Amino acid sequence: MQKRKMLLGYLYIIFSAVIFGCMPLMAKHLYADGVNSMTLVALRNTVSLPFLLLIAVLKKEPFPASVRDALPVFWIGILGCAVTPLLLFSSYNYMNSGAATVLHFVYPAAVLLLEFVFLGGVKRESLVAIALCIVGIALFYNPAEGLSLAGSALALLSGLSYAGYIFLLGRIGKRGMGGFAFSFFATLAATVVMWIACFASGAVALPRTAFGWGLSVAFALVVNIGAVMLFQSGAFIIGAQKAAILSTFEPITSLIVGYFAFSEAVAPLSILGSVLVIAASAVIGMAGEGEEVHENKENAENGDLR
Repeated sequence: MQKRKMLLGYLYIIFSAVIFGCMPLMAKHLYADGVNSMTLVALRNTVSLPFLLLIAVLKKEPFPASVRDALPVFWIGILGCAVTPLLLFSSYNYMNSGAATVLHFVYPAAVLLLEFVFLGGVKRESLVAIALCIVGIALFYNPAEGLSLAGSALALLSGLSYAGYIFLLGRIGKRGMGGFAFSFFATLAATVVMWIACFASGAVALPRTAFGWGLSVAFALVVNIGAVMLFQSGAFIIGAQKAAILSTFEPITSLIVGYFAFSEAVAPLSILGSVLVIAASAVIGMAGEGEEVHENKENAENGDLR
């Protein structure tokens, strides 16, 4: 794989994680306008649908030829954009969101386990990076926040469902569709599931003001057409393992945003955790360069001088 393309994949995932890490900035204002977390996810998916469809049509991207071709994409969307936030946000009812987020970040290790079970091999560099990520993310946890058995289970399940989402992205690919067409069908499935969950639980809470509706549109565009698109594109390029590891830039971004935007204190252990996560990303980057050298050597031996 070309070095430039790999670098682009890395940047897609990192930028996606940064956007996800900045979500509390906009979400805080929407919560103040009467929106709850479940409705916010449903709105985020719903509002982005017409934009994703319009861009896909304007770009003349191919759509699935049949429902059978679209089904894997539906499952990806349900896992990543509906089941995962449902589980994670439900855990917030039992425990602090910071502690829940730490448990949710079990997913890089879960992705590695899925790759080992179904693909039969894990590289040494990936094991080192995962170990650094696990220790680094664990250092973000504040013991004073406390843990709940029900909340911990929900947060861990959210991490496992997100791992399934990342694994399927890396294995299934775009199914012959363009990036925006793929996101449209994945988001469509998540939208249906989220509204069913909202109405079934009586958790529908729409914005109360015009400002709230405008911010909801902006939130949807930034997250679903920005962060989600970047993550999916990056995962298609660099694979599930690396995407999962690099996405741990999200809690680092949240830490920085919390410090500058909300004047939240930053513990020394959290700083150390950030350093370890960045170190894990460096390990992944160096492994990518090694793959590039190996691939170029093989191409040269086979007479491929691209």
